[in-house]
Amino acid sequence: MNKILLNKKFKLKNSVDLPSSKSICNRLLVLQYLMNDSFELKGISSADDSQIMHSILSLKELKGELNVKNAGTCFRFLTAVCAIGNNEVILTGTDDMKKRPIKELVDPLRELGAEIEYVEKEGFPPLKITGKKLTGKKVSVKANISSQYISALLLIAPFLDNGLEITQVGEIKSQSYSEMTISLLRQLGIEVLQEKNKIKVAPFTRLYNQSIIVEKDWSSVSYWYELIALSNINSKLQLNEVKIISIQGDSEVKNLFKKLGVLTLEGDTGIEIVKIKEPNFTQFEHDFSSIPDMVQTFVVTCVGLGINGKFTGISHLVYKETNRIEAIKAEIAKLNYSLKMIDSDSFEIKKLMELPNKVSIATYHDHRMVMAFAPLVTVMNEVEIENPEVVVKSYPEFWDNFS
Repeated sequence: MNKILLNKKFKLKNSVDLPSSKSICNRLLVLQYLMNDSFELKGISSADDSQIMHSILSLKELKGELNVKNAGTCFRFLTAVCAIGNNEVILTGTDDMKKRPIKELVDPLRELGAEIEYVEKEGFPPLKITGKKLTGKKVSVKANISSQYISALLLIAPFLDNGLEITQVGEIKSQSYSEMTISLLRQLGIEVLQEKNKIKVAPFTRLYNQSIIVEKDWSSVSYWYELIALSNINSKLQLNEVKIISIQGDSEVKNLFKKLGVLTLEGDTGIEIVKIKEPNFTQFEHDFSSIPDMVQTFVVTCVGLGINGKFTGISHLVYKETNRIEAIKAEIAKLNYSLKMIDSDSFEIKKLMELPNKVSIATYHDHRMVMAFAPLVTVMNEVEIENPEVVVKSYPEFWDNFS
């Protein structure tokens, strides 16, 4: 097992570079493919997920076995793309990928006329997809499980003869991600109407022939905010080429970290973040329904600051790369914190004792566990991180910036 040891020799750099947003990149790669490369995409993300998506869609003709490895977004989006294709595809991935449910996307695609079979276990990858013309005009999708199911349908909607009307059933989770998809469709000239829980997408009618630059990734930005929040007052860091106004829901972190004493300043070459004060409260609370990937960041920030927290909108975390709730609970216990479930969609964390001098963090092959716990080096003597290489999933340059 690979490990990395962080200690007090760590020095904060004056500025860091960020990867492009894999969420935006993956959506635009799909749209570029379905639009026959009518627009140029600049700044393709270095994240593994985006590189896998780019590699597969570069084939132009999707057929035979396609292996997305552990890229969950790729699997969901390509399930929809292959369903409207012309060939038979076996879409598969790693053993971990085969444990991630896909039924709530397969069902609405079948409702539209898609021909999809489960190759192994019912409701899970791999899938046998026989591409065909989909004739359905309306579909209902459970909105309380994964916004990526909705985004997958939104991405193919303009390429159906009659467009598509999507009804979102239940409480809408991670809405910022489906809003991102809608924003990108509109940027490409596709008409999208929203009314309460319904989304209507018109058929694609004209080519978009301009170039698009992918924004820098705000989820990756969050770990540097965390590091500054755990540093001394007046600590600051330049985040190169980051836009303060973004279509990414995760950009909300700038407002949340302001409450924790970190100010965001806009400049010509990005943003600068500065710690101006310590938080003047002992309990942090927030609903993470729209930004679930940020839960680990703020849990560990609370631990590093020595404050308690209540986190709601977290039920979907059990479906991520690992069961993130159980992973967080196990690792913060090493830091003398408890995690108690309030109900299926919320938990609280409480400080039991002061932080130990050193800790070894298991990361469960989850890139966000790695990056969320690494900033603890600012408040501890030693932090050992297992499997540090898994950051390649979203932020391959993370450790280069961290040294």
